[in-house]
Amino acid sequence: MKNTQKKLKAKNFRYLTKEIIDNPMLYIHDFFRNQTDLINWQNDIHLFVISGAYPAMSTGGHPENGYNCNQMIKQIEVAYVIFKQCGLTKHQNPLKLFATRNDYFNYSYGPKFTCNDKKNPYDLICKFFSYHSLRKWYKIMDELMEQLTLKRSLDNAQFGDKIIAIREFLICLAHALYYIYENDGITLPLPAYAHIKSNIAQQ
Repeated sequence: MKNTQKKLKAKNFRYLTKEIIDNPMLYIHDFFRNQTDLINWQNDIHLFVISGAYPAMSTGGHPENGYNCNQMIKQIEVAYVIFKQCGLTKHQNPLKLFATRNDYFNYSYGPKFTCNDKKNPYDLICKFFSYHSLRKWYKIMDELMEQLTLKRSLDNAQFGDKIIAIREFLICLAHALYYIYENDGITLPLPAYAHIKSNIAQQ
């Protein structure tokens, strides 16, 4: 069967290099080993989103805001590479938070994002790009950064209550990438007869 999947290139992204597109683990390892931990990063995302969505709470032009926006966009791009390279499919209902009651309790007492009681990064990534496309996520991040920097709203009805979902998806994505980091890769469900071989050298 002919492979018709379009090859991802650095020119299709804002920040990713060819090396990271070829092996997203390069970025994931560097970020969670050398840049920050999951809890601090989750707090940074939360602060960025609420400050960008409601400029009266903005911390203004601190350099951390630019860094955090840059890293969030990079992570969206890395997740998109994983989404495309792994052939993940979209969710019919990405806003459904929990598949089971145990998933609810894992979130409530963790917080831990699970699907059927298991950490499931590919499920989180599927939901993320089912809610919005890569292009739409770029637009959201640009608007949040602009409002945060200018300390004024560009449009009073710009985000509305959807900002809750936006914040949740960005935090979910951070957890998804951290789970991939913990597992040193992503595990995908395959039929029993299927075998997979990576063509990327282990770093």
